Amino acid sequence: MEITVVIPTYNRSHFLPDAIESVIRQTYPEWKILIVDDASTDNTPDVVEQYRQGDSRIQYIRMPKNAGISHVMNQALSFIDTDYFLQLDSDDWLEPDALEKLAEAIGRVSPETALFYGNVKMWRKHHGKWRMVKKIRHRPFQNKYQFLMYLTYMIHPRCYRTEAVREVGGWDTSDPYQGRIMEDRRICLKLIEKYPVHWINKSLYNRRKHGKQLTNRKEKYKRNRLRVMVVRHYLKKWGNRYQPVFGKKNGWIIIKKLKRKAGDR
Repeated sequence: MEITVVIPTYNRSHFLPDAIESVIRQTYPEWKILIVDDASTDNTPDVVEQYRQGDSRIQYIRMPKNAGISHVMNQALSFIDTDYFLQLDSDDWLEPDALEKLAEAIGRVSPETALFYGNVKMWRKHHGKWRMVKKIRHRPFQNKYQFLMYLTYMIHPRCYRTEAVREVGGWDTSDPYQGRIMEDRRICLKLIEKYPVHWINKSLYNRRKHGKQLTNRKEKYKRNRLRVMVVRHYLKKWGNRYQPVFGKKNGWIIIKKLKRKAGDR
């Protein structure tokens, strides 16, 4: 069983080799790489070409103009020809046995399972060197409400069943930010409301935290606004049985609890 590793990228040529090489070094040999470049203005094409030469497993697509992550992932979806694919952000990298552990899980759980994920190692640069600063241990979700309330570190890696993603319509771009924000959480919500998901209790993914990610006050406002919109949208869609009680943690909107509405007992 082949697994496609989709690497969406935009001006990350200095990180991209680590992402690509982490796939090449996998203990699981049946992989493809699909790099989708969101119209980078750096030397990304040159970096990719170094790896594509002589390796037909590596495919490169360049968007005609910068469109945002959801458009990039929908473009990738139209090219994927394997039953499963994994998203690897271009500034991150996989543990060497990530695909092996995912393939093992795929082979032993329900074929309806649409999403597989594991645990994450977080890295920051300190005195010029990247150092691991935290291990994020995720957990299983028994129902869609549990995931809706899980407004913490996003799950990684996300390995999708291709047909399930197509059945739910792929990534949403109809929000005020054209799918550039919270696209990861929203595609998971679209899947978890219809299909089982599976957690692998092992560190499979390495995530960098760095200054060029969305951390400023304006972006935090956008993300908080969209969090509230998404939560209210899904609660209404799922029968309007609960009222969210929102709070804040470190400036981020969270759901403190879901309060059952009067008359719905």
